[in-house]
Amino acid sequence: MSDVAANSKMLFIPEVEAFGGAERSVLAFSRWLHEHGIANHLLTYHDHIGLAKYAQHPLPVVALNPAGGGRAKVKALRTYLNGQHRVPQLLCSGYQPAMHATIAGARAFHTLMHDTPSLFSDGGRRNWKGSLRIGLSNKVVGYGLRSGGATVVTSEYLKSECRKDFGIDAKIARMGGLGSAEQFHERRVEGTLNLLSASRIEHNKRIDWMLNGLAALERSATPLSSRVDWHLRLAGKGSLLEPLRTRAAELGLADRVHFLGFVSDDELHGLYQSAHLFLMPAVQGYGIPAVESLQVGLPVLLHRESGVSDILRETPWATVIYGGEEAMVPALAQAIDGVIEGRQLGQPLPALQTEDEWAEQVARYCGWV
Repeated sequence: MSDVAANSKMLFIPEVEAFGGAERSVLAFSRWLHEHGIANHLLTYHDHIGLAKYAQHPLPVVALNPAGGGRAKVKALRTYLNGQHRVPQLLCSGYQPAMHATIAGARAFHTLMHDTPSLFSDGGRRNWKGSLRIGLSNKVVGYGLRSGGATVVTSEYLKSECRKDFGIDAKIARMGGLGSAEQFHERRVEGTLNLLSASRIEHNKRIDWMLNGLAALERSATPLSSRVDWHLRLAGKGSLLEPLRTRAAELGLADRVHFLGFVSDDELHGLYQSAHLFLMPAVQGYGIPAVESLQVGLPVLLHRESGVSDILRETPWATVIYGGEEAMVPALAQAIDGVIEGRQLGQPLPALQTEDEWAEQVARYCGWV
């Protein structure tokens, strides 16, 4: 357990299991606070990856390490908060920590709401017991969110969901600027067309849409592979990895679709640099990979149900899917034609808020500046 300043702001992630979008956003916020003289630390039940090593600044980490399930965790959180001898200044990273903080007795805490129940990995397919459980959880979470703190989201979709699920008016702060300007380079398709996806291999990522769409283009009167040698690389792990690998083989795409599993940051950087089109038809709260792709010069195919589409919409750099899976094939064909023809070359990127601008906006919503 690291030493923390007496007035340190608490950034609460319940379980640090991977360095994903939520962890990245919390580190960005923590760095901004540190650079502006605002002491802060990470509060967690268990830090399985050593998150501090990913930080670009000194990051104290308090890991409570409770032994047991949910009740033991909430008890440990309550004990820690009660032991602060002050009104805790707490920011929760997500739905579950907001629920735990409410049960632990915290009030007027702030929340970065990355996902609401409609975006959970079950894709919203629940029986009546699951729906009842979520309904009760929403009541608990809503009580905490309405207790005086700010709830910050990244998209109009999440703002609408927070109003419906919790009865609150969330604030929107759209994240951008995660890439480095010197990494940007325009790329032409010369020889092989490299398609890329990087995400958890789960239902809401709609990887089956990608596979079915590419198979449809291969079955067309002019198969895609007769126009260009193409390959799709999918970086990431998840519960659907093996079923989707099997599906790709059934569609006759085993030689062109490559499931890479977990890749390191360096490997992922190389994949971004060598790709020509990033595929992200997911339904999700925001979609940081789309921002990262654009900032290295990689065009994106995304769905309107991805929150980042609020600011991207249609440009030579972004093709937006509207509708169900039936809309995937024409959108995919349009996006592929665009990169083969180089329609994005020399065109300005969409305006994106920087990481520091996002962090300052969150800090102001929290009343910390």
